[in-house]
Order: sequence, then C-alpha cells, then structure tokens
Amino acid sequence: MQKIVIDTNVIVSSLIQQSYPYKIIYELFIDDKFLLCVSEELMAEYYEVLSRPKFARFPDFFGKAESLLADIETKAKKFAPSTKLDLISDKDDNMIL
Repeated sequence: MQKIVIDTNVIVSSLIQQSYPYKIIYELFIDDKFLLCVSEELMAEYYEVLSRPKFARFPDFFGKAESLLADIETKAKKFAPSTKLDLISDKDDNMIL
C-alpha cells in the first residue's frame, strides 16, 4: 500500500469544498486506498489549524473536522522521525519532509 503525508492545507481544502483535495481524503484515504503517515507534530498542527475560528463561516466545518481527525487518529500510521530536515524556506513545512 502506498504511504503518503498530507499537508494541512489539503485537509482544510477537503473540508471546505468538494474538489480534488476532497477526493484525496474521502475517496482514497477513507476507503483505504493509501496509508496516511503522520507524526505527533503534524497531528498537533492538524488540530491547531482545524480549530481556528475563521473556519466557522463554512457550514459544519468543525463537525466534519472532528470526524476526519478521529478517522486520522484511528487509521493513520504514526511515525516518530529520527532525523529533522531543514530544507524548505517555510520552516513549518520541514516537518512534512
């Protein structure tokens, strides 16, 4: 099974509109077409970003986010990276590497 890491922006987009990110999450991840890989740091970012008040303007955003985060907690493979890379100018995105 293919292993992938999903940036937080893809998660947010999947909760807002039914476009390509929605298909990645709801037609591939939820249906076990790939294995989502996360670290504790990435999960913390998912929780922090998805709880931001600015998303309240989208219908049932927080309910969908809570459900998706529960699925991620249950189905994703958790890793504890032993090496930290510093290659991307946006320092927050280095955890994705």
